[in-house]
Parts: sequence; structure tokens; C-alpha cells
Amino acid sequence: MGLKDKLLCVLGQATDSARDIAGKAADVTRDIAGKAADKAKAGGRIAKLSMDIAKEKESMKKTYLEIGKLYYDTHKNNPEGFFIQLCEEISLAEKTIAEKQAELAEVKGDSADGKPDLEVEFEEVVGEAEQEATCCCEKAGEAVEDAKDCCCDAAEDVKDCCCDAAEDVKDCCCDVAEDVKDCCRKAAEEVEEAVKDE
Repeated sequence: MGLKDKLLCVLGQATDSARDIAGKAADVTRDIAGKAADKAKAGGRIAKLSMDIAKEKESMKKTYLEIGKLYYDTHKNNPEGFFIQLCEEISLAEKTIAEKQAELAEVKGDSADGKPDLEVEFEEVVGEAEQEATCCCEKAGEAVEDAKDCCCDAAEDVKDCCCDAAEDVKDCCCDVAEDVKDCCRKAAEEVEEAVKDE
């Protein structure tokens, strides 16, 4: 076998080794990118599920309130167990409201026909509406904050995954470069030996 043939053989082996190493690096990179994409999808799903859970909890609260009102309306004259005290508290509140409404009607100066003598601003109604709006805004703000926290956590997970992936690719590429460098060094040494043997 001549020098040219030996040289071509060694270079062919070096090329094959470099191709194998590059293929392995590409496989690792694809695997890491797939994991990062899966993390991103999971983060989005987590945010959606968290918002769905918050919405269902709010629905449950409304239902619990409705159940309590229904129980009171049905059993207020004959409550049982610890409901006795709760029903008494509601009855007392209803009595107090009735007294305040009578006083309010007197202050407004309602006439015998039931119409007020004076035009009165209904600050009480506006105050209640403002209070309800504030409560709704607070709940919406909490839901947005929960979703924001969840999305931030998901983004942080994706960022960490991508940083890990980049580090793995960097390590893999460094290993590939080192292997190619070693392969080329060996090829050069074999070429030198082949030249010496000729």
C-alpha cells in the first residue's frame, strides 16, 4: 500500500469519526430541544389549569352561599344543632335592618301615599355597589396574580431547561471538537509514520 493510499485511508477514517461524533451531537441537541418544548407546553397547561381551578372555587363559594340562604329560608323557624345560633344571628340582623329602614323612611319624610316628600340621594345603594365592585375587583386581581405567578414559574422552568440544554449542547460540542482534534492528530501522526516508512 502506497503513501497516498495510507493517507487517504487515514483521512477517510478521520472523516467517518467526525461524522459519527457530529451525528451524536445533533441527536443530543434534538433531545434537549424536545425536552425544553415539553416544559414550555407544561407551563402553559399549568397556568390554564390554575385559572380553571380558581374559577371553580369561586363558583363553589357562590353555591355554598346559596345553600346557606336556602337552608335558612327553609328552616329559620325550626333550626337544628349549631344552626340555631346562626339562624338567630340572621333573624336579629333582619330585625335590625327593618328598624333602620323604618327610621330611614321617617327621616326621608315618606308621606301617607308611600312617596318621599324629599328627593334623597341613595348613598347607601351606591356604597353597596361600590363595595361589591371592590370585592369583585379584588377577587379578579387575586386570580390575575395567581395566573401571573403560575406563568412566571413556568417561564422560569422553561428558562432553566433551556439553560441546561444550552450547557449540554456546549459540553457536547466541546467533546465533539476535542474528539475531532484527537482524530486529526492521530491522522497526522499516522501520515508522518507513513512518510517515514516510505
